[in-house]
Amino acid sequence: MAEVAPTTLKQRMQMAGIIAGALFTFNTLFWVASHFYFKDKPLEAADTATVRVAFLTMSMIVAAMSYGAALAPRLIGHGLAAAMGVASIVGGIAALASDMQPVMGVTMLAMGVLIPWLTWKSLHHSRAAWSFLIAIMAVWGSVCFFGAPKIRHVLGIGLWHAMIIPGLQIVGVSALTMVRDEYRDS
Repeated sequence: MAEVAPTTLKQRMQMAGIIAGALFTFNTLFWVASHFYFKDKPLEAADTATVRVAFLTMSMIVAAMSYGAALAPRLIGHGLAAAMGVASIVGGIAALASDMQPVMGVTMLAMGVLIPWLTWKSLHHSRAAWSFLIAIMAVWGSVCFFGAPKIRHVLGIGLWHAMIIPGLQIVGVSALTMVRDEYRDS
């Protein structure tokens, strides 16, 4: 197993500065873009502040987890994968209990069982489990990204709140790829 050099205070501060700068930049750009978007829509203009706060919430959560992933990629990557597995089980049960297509519920239950098992095997340095876990998280993240409007509708939340899910999945994939050196000799 490869030893990971601990980050120094200077490196942590640099990472925090870069992430905070990106957070500020993206939120400023979103604020300007939302101004122009809602300018011609007087009925929806009342929602401008709500949309901006939702985007800020999503971007702050993803930024905080990105910083955590930079400091402890193994912990954050596997933790997000495990949380994704548990959420898939809950979502699968809820989908089967509702009037949704059974294919979605069965798929979510299958992923909910598979992902925690892969996470466990990956934590024990199984290269195959680690790579398959990354692939599943990347695909599931893409599905959630493009399915965010449906997730928003089903959960009754805003679009930017629904975007937290794929945002965290991307962070999880990134964190797991950061520990690739631990799996080279497996």
